[in-house]
Amino acid sequence: MVDSSPSLASPASVQIEEAFGWRRIMVGETETWLTGYLHGVSDIAVAESLDRAQGVEHDVLEMLRGLHGHFAIAASGPGWTLAAVDRIRSTPLFFAKSERGHVVAARAPRLVADLGLNSVNEDAALALAMAGYTIGTDTLYGGLEQLAPGEMALFHSYCPVARRRYLRYEPWRIVAADDNVLKRRLAEVTLAVIERMAQSAAGRTIAVPLSAGNDSRLVASALAYIGYRPVVCFAYGLPGNYEAAASRKIAEKLGFPWCFFPYSLSGQRDLFQSDLHQAYLDYADTCSAVPFVQDLPAVRGLAEAGFLPNDAIIVNGSTGDFISGNHIVEPLTKLHFDLDAEHRRNLILECAVKKHFRLWQSLATPVHDTRMALRLDTEIAPIADALDDAETVHGVYEALEFENRQCKYVVNGQRIYEFLGFDWRLPLWDDDYLDFWQSVPLAAKAHQRLYRETLAEQNWGGVWQGQRWRFPQTVSPNWMRYLVRPACKILHAPLGRGRWHRFERRYLNYWMEVTCGSAIVPYRKAVRDCRGARHSVAWFAEAYLANKGLDLEGRALV
Repeated sequence: MVDSSPSLASPASVQIEEAFGWRRIMVGETETWLTGYLHGVSDIAVAESLDRAQGVEHDVLEMLRGLHGHFAIAASGPGWTLAAVDRIRSTPLFFAKSERGHVVAARAPRLVADLGLNSVNEDAALALAMAGYTIGTDTLYGGLEQLAPGEMALFHSYCPVARRRYLRYEPWRIVAADDNVLKRRLAEVTLAVIERMAQSAAGRTIAVPLSAGNDSRLVASALAYIGYRPVVCFAYGLPGNYEAAASRKIAEKLGFPWCFFPYSLSGQRDLFQSDLHQAYLDYADTCSAVPFVQDLPAVRGLAEAGFLPNDAIIVNGSTGDFISGNHIVEPLTKLHFDLDAEHRRNLILECAVKKHFRLWQSLATPVHDTRMALRLDTEIAPIADALDDAETVHGVYEALEFENRQCKYVVNGQRIYEFLGFDWRLPLWDDDYLDFWQSVPLAAKAHQRLYRETLAEQNWGGVWQGQRWRFPQTVSPNWMRYLVRPACKILHAPLGRGRWHRFERRYLNYWMEVTCGSAIVPYRKAVRDCRGARHSVAWFAEAYLANKGLDLEGRALV
């Protein structure tokens, strides 16, 4: 590990090691750390550009805007240090101020421990308990800073830190176009990003976690359509789950090898108590979101079984459903010409809090909701002009989710692959894909209309058209599907739909969660608890905070 001390040579130390995909390049007097992948440019070319720029803000910004791929960069030269993350913050970077100057790091917990940052940000802790992630650039600890998506920080000797957003996702910048034009452009850009990904794979095996949904199916079917054959697909979860059955059917049609890795509550319980799981949690901890754990056992197990080659590249469908409009909540799927900008703003805040900050029903109080809304409102402030146009209001809501839930929690799932020694790609987060989707009008984006119609019409790989490629959700395991759940539903029929759903969530969902995440707590604890856990992520959030010595409201545990 290299840990430069701040001086006239480098105003901030860089705390990064050559592990988990990080590479170190020396050019002239400039030391560059780089992780991820770049299209059309080499590591050495990036390092040479930074050496020429010598920390000049304009030149560094221009260089960053010209990069395409998913990456993070830390670099130091005489009198300057840079930290930068890509447009989706695919790999986070952190910094904090010590007695000797700033420290830039890839691992937040180590920075917290080394600098003794023990002042808890209570709003951040509450947000993490209510949603599973913090808001904006907040972290759990005062003094610990993190870069926002598409942000850089420049450190110069004897100067304040210069933080600049050089690129961001702006889904309110819509461009009017008719459906035929949009469908043609979507088909073209989709194939272009898949072809670019295939070229970067250079013949290596691409492994696709394939489900019944549209996104991973899009990745697999487009790879088949362009003729890239070194592809394997896999599924996981409870045996007999409908996602796995659909996955196998799709893979067989595409002609790709397929494998299933079974999950069970007992197996997941053992994993959650293992040294491997704890090591992963330590690695993936950003002090700003619950670590994403879903496919850790499957990827590890399939690698150990030899199904995944050592040089495989993992490519999931994360997260086409969001970018294509499926997360636009119902009140925002229509144009609100009847509201002024302030009322549109309030509607967005209300929708965001109710949709995303409900992991624990007990925390859904007016006081807590107001605290979260006020914090989200500060994130809206820089883009508030978009609220003047009723046609772009949905984009402000999407931007809030993009920079918080998606970039902090969902995208951070890539840490699983790095932890297990695999490279990864995120084609549905490609810059060209982001550029396209941020311009799509609400009428085409709402309910994923454009996305669904285009995929059906293109029918890549022959896995989109017809009833046999529609996969209705069913319950697993079979004893719950055919016996317990129907009997309980009949008994609750006279009590109303609301009573039934509360009963199902509290007493039955534990056994039906396909990925068996419920195993994080014993069943008796889940059913006895009266705080209203939404699903297993609520329990993961509580466990995460407890590991930090905090309760659900950010107070120190006694």
